Amino acid sequence: MNRLSPLMWALLLIFSAVRVSIGKAFAANPQSPKPAAANATHGIDLNRFEASIRAFETQDQKQPPAHDATVFVGSSTFAYWTNLEHEFKDFGAVNRGFGGSTIPEVNHYSDRIVLKYKPKRVVFYAGTNDIGELNHSGQQVAQDFEKFVGIVHSKLPSTDVYFISLSVAPIRLQNASEFRDGNQRILAYCQKNPRVHFIDVTPVMREKDGRLKDELFGPDRLHMNDKGYALWIPVIRHALSH
Repeated sequence: MNRLSPLMWALLLIFSAVRVSIGKAFAANPQSPKPAAANATHGIDLNRFEASIRAFETQDQKQPPAHDATVFVGSSTFAYWTNLEHEFKDFGAVNRGFGGSTIPEVNHYSDRIVLKYKPKRVVFYAGTNDIGELNHSGQQVAQDFEKFVGIVHSKLPSTDVYFISLSVAPIRLQNASEFRDGNQRILAYCQKNPRVHFIDVTPVMREKDGRLKDELFGPDRLHMNDKGYALWIPVIRHALSH
């Protein structure tokens, strides 16, 4: 039988030691792939608005919303609409707009800010931040809204859901094509679903030549001012009344 030379023994010992070291290093710092859920929202923490949701829950304890309410849910366009509940009080309006939220975040909190009220109607406005901040496509926005409708109708099949059209702001004109695509896809979806309705606010936001009315927005060129909200009111009221 051939014997290993002292040099070969030394090489084998070194190789074994290296394998053990590599194994320990991998166990201490495993490189596992990132979960798909993180990519779905470009890394946004779905719980980043937890404080706002808890504030709503505290408010509910003090003054529970009326039965058969109309819940307005979505992003800062609703959150900044301070007199929304007054303007739509005859519809039992409950304003649950929060922060610069996206549709996945609205979906995430739907149990706590929509379904718990068992509303007769839900008015939805979100998706602009998805396109403007997360670079989501109009198609992705439409798919995420369809998920929201699925969540609502799985528990409340008789609730009517109203989608307010994605309204481009002066600061996001570069995203106008994705806004249009998202609106077209959602409109087509609404036309196939008798409990889902499309409220088009685009015409009142533009001049006759199609230009956006800059005077309807505040200094940040992103959020509407009182003039903008005033134009939305009759459009929304008409939709809710028919």
